[in-house]
Amino acid sequence: MDTKRFDPELLYVECARCGQPVLWSPGDTTNILAWAGIDSGTLDEKCMIVSDGCPSCMPGQSSFSTQVVRLRRNPEGRARAQGAPVN
Repeated sequence: MDTKRFDPELLYVECARCGQPVLWSPGDTTNILAWAGIDSGTLDEKCMIVSDGCPSCMPGQSSFSTQVVRLRRNPEGRARAQGAPVN
């Protein structure tokens, strides 16, 4: 059986302050996940990265903390982030 791993570079990154998508250079997501000790094999299309700011809403700042979250459906059928980060 041929199983395909999820490419962590496909993770959506969004700013928690302004809601804008955050664009990173190729390879940045993989490097950040490795640095944080997150096994990319535990990630899937339901995961995303949330940043505590971005260059659009916080010009002049170049570093922001991030959190990987897994989205799940709530009883009303809308997607929402789980409270705990993905490890």
